[in-house]
Amino acid sequence: MTDLLQIIENVVGFLDEFYLLFGVICFVLGVTFAIRGLMGAAKRQEMGAGQGSWGGPMMMFMTGVLFVAMPGLINSLSQTFFSLSSPSSPENIFSYAPATIGIMDGAEARTIIVGITAIVQFVGVIAIARGLYLMNMSAQSAQGPKTFGPGLTFVIAGAMATNFPTFVGLMESLIVAAPAVTGPAMGIQ
Repeated sequence: MTDLLQIIENVVGFLDEFYLLFGVICFVLGVTFAIRGLMGAAKRQEMGAGQGSWGGPMMMFMTGVLFVAMPGLINSLSQTFFSLSSPSSPENIFSYAPATIGIMDGAEARTIIVGITAIVQFVGVIAIARGLYLMNMSAQSAQGPKTFGPGLTFVIAGAMATNFPTFVGLMESLIVAAPAVTGPAMGIQ
């Protein structure tokens, strides 16, 4: 019977292959979306003025470009939200959160935390792709505004997940460094 540590190590062992597969899927989706966007723009041009919006084909093309350039998009989101040139390594979680996670002793506990962090970062990449897809759907259908908000939320949450060590460090600095308010300041006598 395997334990949690072995399961996490097995999943983390396949993450490089998952990243490669996901990169290929994003590239194929990106090329497909870009071609469909160009074909939609050509059809819209043939129909003449006043025959529909350019928003759908242009958003389809832009989504395709973003899917093809997924690594650059992830780096841009890291720079935008966390001022990092690229997402942090999972091992850095101990240095970003020294008062909470950094105090963990034991190789097994550290291995589990690094493994879970790597998995969260991969899920963040998937969330960014899903967010792009939902934002594209908002421009393609009459139900558009209903999917733009969730799409943007997925992109922002995915950016936070791909930078999980930095995000954990930020949360630690907000929680641990916050002064405890007790006694007369809270109205307790």
